[in-house]
Formats: sequence, C-alpha cells, structure tokens
Amino acid sequence: MLNASVPILIQGQRQLRFLTSLALRPGQFVTKEAIIQDSWDSEPPRTVSGQLQTSAWKIRAALREAGLPKDVLTSNNLGYQLHVPVERIDLFQFREALRDVRALCARGEYEAAVVKLDAGLSLWKGTALADVASGRLRLQAEGLDREHAAAVELRAQIDIEMGRYEEAIGQLTELLDQDPLREDLYVWLMKAYYGAGRPADAIQVFHRAKEMLREQIGISPGVRLKDALQAVLHQAEFVPANTSAFARTSKAASLPMRSALSA
Repeated sequence: MLNASVPILIQGQRQLRFLTSLALRPGQFVTKEAIIQDSWDSEPPRTVSGQLQTSAWKIRAALREAGLPKDVLTSNNLGYQLHVPVERIDLFQFREALRDVRALCARGEYEAAVVKLDAGLSLWKGTALADVASGRLRLQAEGLDREHAAAVELRAQIDIEMGRYEEAIGQLTELLDQDPLREDLYVWLMKAYYGAGRPADAIQVFHRAKEMLREQIGISPGVRLKDALQAVLHQAEFVPANTSAFARTSKAASLPMRSALSA
C-alpha cells in the first residue's frame, strides 16, 4: 500500500486483512464483528478482542511511519473507522473513471473515453487483493476482478467502434481465456474479426464457442451467436447484444469485408 509515493508497510496477514476490511469501506464505521468475519475464516479465538487491538496498534504505527496523521484510524468500543478520502483509494478512482468513460461514450467522445479508461485500468496491479488470504475477502476480490474484466471488455467495445479491430481481438481473446463460457464475448470477438476483414476467423470463433458450450455445460449456441454467424456468412451488419452502458449507446456499424467468403 502507498501513501503518495511512500510505502505503507503492513506485516502479517492479520493486519493486512484488518486494514483491507477498512479500506473497502473508507470513511465508514466498521464493526468489530465485520472485521472479525473478514479476518478469520474459521471460528475466531477467545483472544480475538486482544488480537484486534494489537493489529490496530501495529496498523497505526505503520500509518504514522508513512507520514499519515495520528487520527487516520479511529476506534470506539464497537469498531473502527479509516479516515481516508475515497479519491485516495485506487478502487474508487477506477470506478469514478469508469463512470466518466460511459458518459463520454454516450456522447460519442471515444478518443477521450480511451484516455480516461486507460488511466483507470493503469491503477490495477494484478488481481484484486492478491496478497490477502481470507475466504470472505477473496469473495469480494472476485467481484472486483469482474469489475476489471468489464472495463477491459468496454475497452474492446470502444476499439471496435473506432475501427481498431486488432487491438480488440487481443483484449477479447484474453478475456475468453479467463471466462470461456461468456457467449457475448464470443459475439464481440466475431465482430472484431469480421471488421478486421478476417471472416474465416470469425466463423472459427463460432465453432469454438459451440464446442466449448457443448462440452462444458451441454448447451447449444444461443440466438446472439447464431445471429452473429449469419451476419458474417451474409456479409451483413450486426450489433452484439450486451448489457454494458456502452453497448446500449452504440449503433450498428457496417463492417468492411476485405476478403471473399465461400459458403
């Protein structure tokens, strides 16, 4: 963790879980019970109250060592509160950037959206809460990682809208490696290949999706995938169905075909 460029050295899982529990709720009062649930995967020990006090003391010492004020972490008999403005926490900076990106996309300001989105994505350093070994916090981390994946997907959608198909192909391929059962990602990848003048690759994506869905969960491709295949085969235009804010503001684009299709 950093205070500007000064590292905040938190040693030990117990202190790290404690501070993470607070950092996910900046400016909010967090009960001891909530911190205990975040910090212990099993039944907490009888000495839990004393361990919380020790962790709080060590965290305060680390925060002071990093130059933060004495009252940045306060407490009472019921719990603790971390007094840090949300704009100082990278997660909330990222979420604010994403809101701005969607607003820019709604106005068609894609270049500005790319700059803002890339700035937000640059705040991520690997997977969320990677150093925190807590079952309850890991569940929260999975949700945060899904937020990151949604932002990368949005970046790919913007690239497609701007005709940057090859960039989108790389991003969507990486997302599918992480989540190979997302039909909408296959549809977007088909559109990217189609726009790049690579219809054969788009068709191959459909068959890969069909095989993956059949083998893993025993279902056939849905309507969106089938429609995407027909669009490629008939050199038509199509908009991948998606629930993102950007997709709802996008319009159909006639995509160039640089090579002939053989039925």
